[in-house]
Amino acid sequence: MDRDSISVLLPRGMSRRRFNQLLLAGMGTALTGACADGDPLDFFTWSTWGEQGFIDEARTKLGLEVRSTFYSSSDEMMAKLRGGGTRIYDMIVPTQNYVLPAVQAGLIEPLDPARLTNSRNVFAEFRESPQWRVDGDLYGVPFVWGANAMAFNRAETGEVDSLDALFDPKFSGRIAIRDEPEDTLAIAALKLGITEPYSMGESELQEVKKLLISQKPLVRAYYRNIADVQNMLASGEVVVAWTFLAVVAPLRSAGVDIGWVWPKEGAIGWSESITPVKGTDKLDLVQDYANFTLSADYGEFMARTTRYAPASQAAVDRLEPELVADLGIDISKVDQLVFKGMPENKSRWNEIWNEVKAA
Repeated sequence: MDRDSISVLLPRGMSRRRFNQLLLAGMGTALTGACADGDPLDFFTWSTWGEQGFIDEARTKLGLEVRSTFYSSSDEMMAKLRGGGTRIYDMIVPTQNYVLPAVQAGLIEPLDPARLTNSRNVFAEFRESPQWRVDGDLYGVPFVWGANAMAFNRAETGEVDSLDALFDPKFSGRIAIRDEPEDTLAIAALKLGITEPYSMGESELQEVKKLLISQKPLVRAYYRNIADVQNMLASGEVVVAWTFLAVVAPLRSAGVDIGWVWPKEGAIGWSESITPVKGTDKLDLVQDYANFTLSADYGEFMARTTRYAPASQAAVDRLEPELVADLGIDISKVDQLVFKGMPENKSRWNEIWNEVKAA
C-alpha cells in the first residue's frame, strides 16, 4: 500500500476522553511502562501509522515511547533495512508481498503465535494467509486490509463495473493510473484475462506492454501522490482512476458523486501487519504492540479515523452498517481480489513499465 499520510480527526461525536479510552482499553498491562526508562521502540513505517493519534497517546498515556521514521514505498523500506536499518529499527509494517523477500534478505524476525491472542478475532482469510508465513514461521497477522480498485465520477461516467472504463476512448484524457508497475501491469493482465498476473512470463508481459501502450494516449496522468489523483477527481480533470479507497470519502464530503468499485475482472488486494526487524532486542514489546493492533479497540479507532478496513471481525462488529459499507469491508467478496505478490522477475516488470512510459 503506497500512500501518503492521512490526517486524523476525531470522529463526529467522539470526545477526546473516548478517543483515549479506545486506545487504552486494548493495550493491556504488557505495554504499560514498558519503555518508561526512556529506551524507545523504533518504528519504521508508513506515515499513516506513525503520525496518528494512537501512537502519540500510547506514548503520553502509557509511557510507551515510540520513535517513528517513515518510508514512502516498500522498496525504500527494503533498501534502508539492507543499508543498516536492522541496527536501528525494531518493527516495520510490510505488505504481504514483501514478507518472503524480507525473510530471504535476513531483514525480519518471526512472531510467536501464542503472543498474538487477539488474532483469534481476525478474519481467517488473513489469519491463515500463506503470504505471511515462510517455512512454517509466522511473520505477521494483518491488522488492516483493503483493495486498490476504481474510483469514478458518476455524473460523467454513469455506473462502472469493469476495467474496460480505464481503456475506453470516450474517457480519453480523463483517466488516471498509478505510476507503479506492480499495480498497473496487474491491471492490464486482468483486463487480458490473465488470472495470476504475478506469475506472468515474458510472452504475457509483452501482451501487457502492448495493451498499456495502446492505453497511453487516453491517460491524463500516471500519478504517484494520492493528493494528486484526489485533486484531479475533484476538479473533473479526471473522471475514472485506478486508486485507493481513501480518496473517496473526502471527495464525497466535497459534494463530488464518486463511486468505488472492485471491477468484475478483479481488484488488487493488500494487507499489512506489525513485523519485528531482525535482531531487535525488544521482540517481546514488538509482539505486544502487534497484538494490540489486532484488538477490537485499535481496529475500531483505526476504521473511524483513517477509514481503512480492520482485519478484526470484533472491530467490524462495532461499526455501523453504513460505515462498513462505506469502507468496502465485505469479507464474503474477498475471493474477487488478487492479492499482490512479488514477481520473480521484478526487475523485468520495472523495465516493461519504463518502456510503456517512454513509448
